[in-house]
Amino acid sequence: MIVSERTYRFSYNAWLTILAVSIPFRIPATVLLVLFTAYNVFFFRELKFTRRRLFFMLLIAAPFLLDLLFFWNISTLTEALKHGEKRLSLVLLPLFILSQNHRFNTVLILRYYALATTSILVLCLVRFDIFYPEVFNKYLNGIDLWEMGYAFSRSINIHAPALNMHVAFVTVINFYFFKEALGQIRKTHVVWRFVFFVLSVVILLYINTRLAIANAFIGIILVSLADVRKLRSKKVLKLLAVGVLGFALLSYGFVKIFPYSIEKFSEVTFAHLDKVGKLDEFDNPEASAYNGLVTRLSIWKSSLELALEHPIIGVGAADGKQAVIDRFEETNQHFLAKYKFPVHNQFLDFWIKFGILGLLVVAIYIGLFAYVGWSSKQILCVFFFVLFLSANLVDDFLIRFDGIVFSGLWLSIFTKNALDIRSDKLL
Repeated sequence: MIVSERTYRFSYNAWLTILAVSIPFRIPATVLLVLFTAYNVFFFRELKFTRRRLFFMLLIAAPFLLDLLFFWNISTLTEALKHGEKRLSLVLLPLFILSQNHRFNTVLILRYYALATTSILVLCLVRFDIFYPEVFNKYLNGIDLWEMGYAFSRSINIHAPALNMHVAFVTVINFYFFKEALGQIRKTHVVWRFVFFVLSVVILLYINTRLAIANAFIGIILVSLADVRKLRSKKVLKLLAVGVLGFALLSYGFVKIFPYSIEKFSEVTFAHLDKVGKLDEFDNPEASAYNGLVTRLSIWKSSLELALEHPIIGVGAADGKQAVIDRFEETNQHFLAKYKFPVHNQFLDFWIKFGILGLLVVAIYIGLFAYVGWSSKQILCVFFFVLFLSANLVDDFLIRFDGIVFSGLWLSIFTKNALDIRSDKLL
């Protein structure tokens, strides 16, 4: 089958956009990833390799290469294959994306990804309010507000922490394009971009996750300060201030409607820090500590002890989680053992599984966002570094399909754009 170069380029931009939008939804994303692989195999003649491209492909694929390198250090073949299969996308995505010889329309991909994701999540929120009115009314009355974001995530079968990352990223992208539109295009376009920004903020606040809201705020500040010299018009600066102020006012209004947010961000988060490693002393740990920092600290304390016992080669990819649970049981932390908590820190998780090399690989993989973003002046890539680093300090997204594909796809896209920018400078 012969297609024109223009058609191929358009279809590739469409593929990347659709893939990005689908990632929160596991089954559609898996099917689309398989089809995307088949599409690239069909057009294998379009793949072009250089030493620099191969170098970045290997860096992005590093977590999967760890699985191969430590394949001998396993006790269960099935579990090892399961972990390797999840991270296989870190080979496929950079292999196909970085080897494309044509330049992507990265701006268009980001814009349509944000617009589509915002629209889908708004529809999901409307659906939630229609099909679960008693739950929504309960929240309006200030009852069980701690479960609000989780209930919404469960209603669309999405992992809540992963959804938090998507929404924070989408919110900052919407703000970025609102900022870019100021003083450049028609007022109606500016209004629409501001509307989508506001909608994404509403979703962000409804999910009401501390880290997602903090990251979105940091991202808005980063975008506001980026290329600030270009914003010479007082009118443009005023409109930009409207965007930042709008985020602040929406947050204030949300807190007024759902006052538990203040308690969640302050008292609940930092309560009972003297009980680290001693959660079973509570009469009801689920009510007293489940949503607090003390639980994370207790998990990290046990995980660090385990990592220090196997600092060089770890315990194996397939055995890491069970080893942590066994540690809970050995130290009589029955609450943590009951719920089989994962490590909730990607650095510790890989250190336990792969030893010191695992720790290094996580640092390189996440740090690659900072290097690529900073060297090519892609502010949204720099923000993704902040987002993904903070997310992996309190969770472990390189063991989940949505976190692996989400980061692998955007790292490949941003890296491809950076390589194209570098090529332009060399011409």
